[in-house]
Amino acid sequence: MIIRKYFSGIPNIGVLALTTEELTLLPLFLSEKDVSEVKEALKTEVFKTNIANSSLIGSLAAANSRVILLPGIVEDEEVEGIKNFIRELGLDVSVEIINVKNTALGNLILVNDYGCLISKELEDFKKEIEDIFNLPTEVGTIADLPTVGSNAVVTNKGLFTHPLVEEDELKALKELFKVEYCGKGTVNKGSTSVGSGIIANTKGIIVGGDTTGPEILQIEDALGLI
Repeated sequence: MIIRKYFSGIPNIGVLALTTEELTLLPLFLSEKDVSEVKEALKTEVFKTNIANSSLIGSLAAANSRVILLPGIVEDEEVEGIKNFIRELGLDVSVEIINVKNTALGNLILVNDYGCLISKELEDFKKEIEDIFNLPTEVGTIADLPTVGSNAVVTNKGLFTHPLVEEDELKALKELFKVEYCGKGTVNKGSTSVGSGIIANTKGIIVGGDTTGPEILQIEDALGLI
């Protein structure tokens, strides 16, 4: 399933939400109607929270099916809320915290269950991040941009990147994340920061409300939902 959606009129939904195969974190300001639509599209359970008293969950946190990684500025009660949610679902997911200067982990980390790419801004923390996710981890860019999480979306099935990614780079990323499908393009009427406008897992995709029909076709194809 793929749907277009605004979050309170905002098309950059990827900066506000984080999803894995089993759970989705959404900001507190969303209505129950929004929550219900997200739950149906992604086929996950949903928990509303803030990260560091901010609604920018997708920018601040990174996750795969086994780990949710949060910045050191996260509040204790936010961590406990997420942990309690995970326990209620009976999932084997750890919540980890890393203290780094640039706290926008979601913008700087691209990860699925098979591989991890981190920004050069996190290069000094490569070993720690590699140990946390227990995955092959590389330091790099997407289309020469350090914000790897903002400029690509990866699931356990597919990869969608900034449109200026070269073919050899796309091939290397496909191998790192061990995905069957890949592609490149834009979201929200030409935005190249595709991570800011897409929330996706292997079961569903939500794109920002400004996303055009041709963009949706590219996204569906790259993430293997066609």
